[in-house]
Amino acid sequence: MIITEQQFFDYIHCPALFEMTYIKKIPMEESTSFPKLLEKVAKYFYLHLLNGRIASASELKKKWDSICQANEDKIDNKKVMEGIGLIFKLLNWADKEQPVVLDIDTRYNIHVGNVELVGNMETILAAPNKKYELLITSFSSRLPDQMMIDMKMKYTLEAYAFNKVYNKPVDGIRVYSVKHAKDFYTYRTDDDFKRLETAIKSVGESIEKGLYYPREGIMCSSCPAKGYCRYWSC
Repeated sequence: MIITEQQFFDYIHCPALFEMTYIKKIPMEESTSFPKLLEKVAKYFYLHLLNGRIASASELKKKWDSICQANEDKIDNKKVMEGIGLIFKLLNWADKEQPVVLDIDTRYNIHVGNVELVGNMETILAAPNKKYELLITSFSSRLPDQMMIDMKMKYTLEAYAFNKVYNKPVDGIRVYSVKHAKDFYTYRTDDDFKRLETAIKSVGESIEKGLYYPREGIMCSSCPAKGYCRYWSC
């Protein structure tokens, strides 16, 4: 069974959403958020760093403007201006830290049981003393919680994929909160990887057996399937 990283996390988020999206193929409006839009600018910036060039403030603003124009129904003028401020904060951080980008969007295929999980890794940085870091750029207004960072399965998957692709462990995961101009660091152990492997196997087995059900929670109000969910039946 081949599933994408997005499908894996969509199933964890809500099996009914997964079934409506990927099995019944009901058209869903793409989920777009302010942080996700800014992540596109960050990726554009890191791609330039990978190619040995620092994108200017005007180039990044132009990129942000084009993204905002394409999503003008989802972002207001206040958010447009807030985004510019965060982009300049990212530039100031890069000027101070001088990050060395080794790769971005590296493709991975990992096998756990009968599941092949495919996706793309976050930005890989060269850290001091010939070490490697995975960089997560967070544009959330909330200050990250260290306990959640240490548990977050997305970050575990990033580290696991790095290990498989490069046949060596990543030295750490760096979460940079742009709004708060603060770094958070975490790492993963074999116990974290066992937890991830169990989750991948369980999701694969559940999909194979057709186990779908609605999972109600605080995220339902922003779910793209909320208009269909009341009438959902497997």
